[in-house]
Amino acid sequence: MHDVAMLTADAIQQAQSRAADPGMGAASEGMQVSPVVRKLFVLLQGSYGSLFVSKFATGLKDGQGHDKGMRAAMSVWQLRLGRFPADVVETAAYRVVAENPSFPPNLPQIEAVCDAVMPRQTYAQQQGLTALPPPVAAQPVKVNLQERRDGKDWARRLVARLNNGDNSISRYAAMSARMALGMEAKP
Repeated sequence: MHDVAMLTADAIQQAQSRAADPGMGAASEGMQVSPVVRKLFVLLQGSYGSLFVSKFATGLKDGQGHDKGMRAAMSVWQLRLGRFPADVVETAAYRVVAENPSFPPNLPQIEAVCDAVMPRQTYAQQQGLTALPPPVAAQPVKVNLQERRDGKDWARRLVARLNNGDNSISRYAAMSARMALGMEAKP
């Protein structure tokens, strides 16, 4: 894991090398800033105005006329936020703006909210284990009984299923059926 000082030093070095060679195009840059980070900076600048921009602006322009400090900050933010999907960063940005309307957030605050917003994975997903198929429901054993219509046909069906080897009937249901038919005494 990189620390912020190392990331900042790399970003400043990249900005200085771009300033030393103004003909250097965006394709030959060491670090491309993703549209997600650009959109994040636009959102934060739109929400906080110069308060956000003044955190990074140096006043020094590169060969393309962009502020070197903003470029360096975007590079650092790209390195730190690149591990999150675009929808997570966007959700985190809107959440941070809603929670903190008066002061612009810093990078660790955005990262903390991104970690909180990131969808969680189960242990099996983290380990790459495949999910077991859902259990197949056992079909109840069919029994042919002549109904007597005395209110105990349910119990006769359960006892007949038990006698035919149906293991899906709970012990309590089996005991209740035997008690209803008088085969077992009440406890």
